[in-house]
Order: sequence, then structure tokens, then C-alpha cells
Amino acid sequence: MTGLTLYTYDRKNWGAIVEKIQIQNIKILTTQEMSYIMAIQSTPPKDGESTAITPFPQEYYDFSLLISGDNERVDAWSGHLITAIQLASTDQAKRKKYIVDKKYANDILNTLFYFFSKSESLEKLLALDDRTITNIVDCKDDGIISLEQYLNNNLFGNPKFKVRLIQELKRFRIFNKLGERKVFSAFVCGPSGIGKTLTAKLLHDYLAPKERYIKINLGNYSDHNALSSLIGSPRGYIGSSKGELSSKIADSKSTVILIDEFEKASQEVHNFFLELLADGKFTDSQGREYDLNKYIIIFTSNIDDNEYIKKIPPELRSRFDLVYKMALLTDSEKEAYIRYKTGYYVDKANALMGISLEADEIIGRMNASLVRMDNIRFITREIEQYIATVVEEQ
Repeated sequence: MTGLTLYTYDRKNWGAIVEKIQIQNIKILTTQEMSYIMAIQSTPPKDGESTAITPFPQEYYDFSLLISGDNERVDAWSGHLITAIQLASTDQAKRKKYIVDKKYANDILNTLFYFFSKSESLEKLLALDDRTITNIVDCKDDGIISLEQYLNNNLFGNPKFKVRLIQELKRFRIFNKLGERKVFSAFVCGPSGIGKTLTAKLLHDYLAPKERYIKINLGNYSDHNALSSLIGSPRGYIGSSKGELSSKIADSKSTVILIDEFEKASQEVHNFFLELLADGKFTDSQGREYDLNKYIIIFTSNIDDNEYIKKIPPELRSRFDLVYKMALLTDSEKEAYIRYKTGYYVDKANALMGISLEADEIIGRMNASLVRMDNIRFITREIEQYIATVVEEQ
């Protein structure tokens, strides 16, 4: 049977696909299932018996699990796919639709070219709304204005940083559309607890609030295995075949990535990100390519100016679109944060717990030394302690 169409999907859209098709109409083929069928086919029939196998009744055949994991070698899955196609072709062949995770599409088309003549998007076939904007480039012009307001309302202190960040993002939008820049990158340094990692989280929450947050902490990696931890171990190695970065990108539509504690990265990791920022894409240890066009990558570090020059190689420094050292919050900025955070907790407690708290009263009871703390995380914990004490008194 020739001239078939291979329908490919993004695994991030699987929930919407199942909701549209209904799971009972999808046959998710497994290696064990196909091995059993192939074994039956190869067994000579007994007298009076037939080796005919009843075709699967479902309309959609998903090949993804036949290829995933340890079965990604062509010789491990090609026979199974051929059997599945031949089974389907015996029963209403034109109605059967062969679907697969898009990362396997090229392997199938190149190997089974005598079956499949083309590939198309399953999301397009199902008329799913796969055009939801989760990147800074494609959002409308008023979206960038709303983002500026969102940052100003939720990121306290460092007003010049917020102005610079929005300016650079606007510039990136223009040059990405011109095909000149693929990825926006910012290196943000400064003391702990002043909003470096919060910046990335706010960008993520604004652009893709329903998606998983992509955060990589390089402080958790050993120098020797850092790159394998990011993009997976080479083929043939015992252990995980996937890396943390590639897995998190595959599982989320978010286009914001936080790389925390970047000063602890090895030279090998520096070289990886140098290539990533230059090309806008990377290939993992299994040969799968990840296109990061229109992504924002925020690198954070606690190093000072001198350490930045010493620890970050010049060729990588030149790739960052924005380098900024965030400053400690002023007393007035911390007072504004305390008012905001206390009001936020009070409103939530009143709504969810059926109590009646007054934010001004709680702020009046707080120790004045709270403003002298520099780390916003420490201030937040103190506010939480005050809130908890007042709630317990109710």
C-alpha cells in the first residue's frame, strides 16, 4: 500500500488531541503488542485454524510508543510499523490515519518511503487552535505594553532594569521578524533575593501561564556530567537518555527558559550555550533537534563585575542581548513590597478561609526592622509568619 499520509503532532498538544478525537478512537501501538502479533503471524496454523488477525477497529494509529525509548534504532521499529500498516490496510484502509510524535516523522518518512508519501499536521487536520501565542515576537503590540505594566506591578525595585529589558525585547521582536535574531538572551547578576529569577518567572507567567515553567539550576550539576544532564547521555550509555533541558522544552509550550547559577557552568556548558545562542537551536544526545526560535533565555548569577569578566568567556559575553547588574531595593521599594505582599495574603485568606483580616493592622504590628532586610525572600517569610500568627488568633 503506497501514498499514505503521516500525520504528526506536537506532544504538548496531546491532551487537546485526545479531547478532540476521544481516546477510544486512537490505537496506541506498543512494542509488546506488535511483537505478539508478529509471533502469531510467523507460527504455522494448526489444522482447521487460520492465522488471520482481526484488524484494530480504531481510526487513528499512534506509532510513537513503538519508536520511543530504547527502540529508536530503525531496525528496532521498522518491522513493527510495516506489520501495523499491513494489518490496517485490510480494513477500510482509506479511513485509517497514522499519527506520530513529530520528532519521529523524518525517520519514518525516510525509512518507509514506499508507504508514506507525505506528512501533515494532525492539529491542522483536527482544526485545533494551535496558534495560541506564547512567545514575545508574535504577541500584539499592545501585548508588549501590557507586559511592561505587568512587570512594573509585580517586580519591585530596579526601575532602570525594567526599562532596559522592555527596550531590548522590543528590539528583539523587530530583528527576529527580519530573520536576524533567533533567541533573546539576558545575563542578570546581583545579590540573592532581589528579583533575578522572579524576572524569568514573570515573563513565563505572562506569556504561558498554563504551561510548565522551564527552569534549570546549574548548581545541581557536577562539572563532569553537566552537559549530559542538560541534553542527555550519548547513545549506548547506561542511564537516562534524556537531559533536563531537552525534556522540559519538549513538555512545555513556554518560550521562557531560566538558567540559574550560571557561574557554576563548565567550559563545556559555556560552549553549548554559545552555539545555542548563535544558531537558535540545539541537538540532543539522541540526535533530536530543538528549535528555540522566539525563545527568551534568562541567565542568572550572584557574581560581581570582576567575576563576570573572569568566569564568562568574551565570545559568550558578546552573545548576550542584555547584561545587567540588579541593585538592592531601597527602603521605599521594600515598604511598597511589604504593603503589596501583605495585602495579597490578606485578600486571599479572607476569600478562602472566611475570616476578616485588615492589611493595615497587620503591617502596623510588623517589626520595623523588616525594612532593613535586603533579601526579598526573607521579607516574604517574615510577612508569612505575621499572617500565620494573626490567622491563628482568629
